[in-house]
Amino acid sequence: MRIHTGLVLTLLSTPALVAQAPAAPATLGQRLAAERPEIKKLNDAFEYAQAQARAEALIPATKPAFDKSSVNNLHMSTLTYADLCQVYFLAFQAADNNGQWEKGLEYLTRALETAKENVASGKDGLTEQRDYHKKRAEAFQGFMDKNADAIRLLKAKTKLEDYEEGAMAQVKAWEKEKAEGEKWSKFFQYDLDLASRNVDDFQKFVDLQTKKIKDQQADIDTYKGHPGDKDKWAEAVASSKAYLDSFTEKADKVAFLHRLKVLAPDNRKVENALDVALGRAVPDKPAPAKKRR
Repeated sequence: MRIHTGLVLTLLSTPALVAQAPAAPATLGQRLAAERPEIKKLNDAFEYAQAQARAEALIPATKPAFDKSSVNNLHMSTLTYADLCQVYFLAFQAADNNGQWEKGLEYLTRALETAKENVASGKDGLTEQRDYHKKRAEAFQGFMDKNADAIRLLKAKTKLEDYEEGAMAQVKAWEKEKAEGEKWSKFFQYDLDLASRNVDDFQKFVDLQTKKIKDQQADIDTYKGHPGDKDKWAEAVASSKAYLDSFTEKADKVAFLHRLKVLAPDNRKVENALDVALGRAVPDKPAPAKKRR
């Protein structure tokens, strides 16, 4: 059969038009997935400032609006807000490693606020969808329960009579509808669990970070000889070989020394201790013991 020329042109031109169409911008979740391993590499290499800058660059200038206009938008907004929580958490980790504990607390607080908003905005709609599909599954299970004996007899046969084919098709349709209801009920339950779990998790992180900052400030305020003097306290800690040797992991020691550097940015002993931990300097030689007369 001869194909009309106009149809040929249409078929040939469509791929070109698709290829020329601009690609959709990456979602926050896609950007997060791409950046997370790179930020981890920077953290593992003790490049905390770079890791922090890269994580902070992921934070959107304005928080995306939570869209409940359709079931799909409701689901996507729930995931977007969960991803935003993880972006804040990445920024917290990098800031915390970089010694900026207070900045890290700000990011955790924003993550907690976002998690709470996620629950408040999506809970009703997600619960409605979950319950709808759960009832749908239960309804079709009810049909099968009422016809359990007949279904069992049908399934026991190796060959169905012609008049039984329709009944078996009905049973398969019920089973499919039940499975669909269960699948989507679990789907929306997952969204609900994800949102509520984030609230619990980030509340714990906020509490822990707040306590860490307060406990350190209490140590500074009660430092003998120089109460409240951050620089003197940081220098004393950085000069304590026993204290620094108590860190079993190099990453923990380096991160803590970054914290001391935030507290005492111009202190030479703090700077030297950090350089030694990073292998950029050798430890100062201990002063020679005084000879006894």
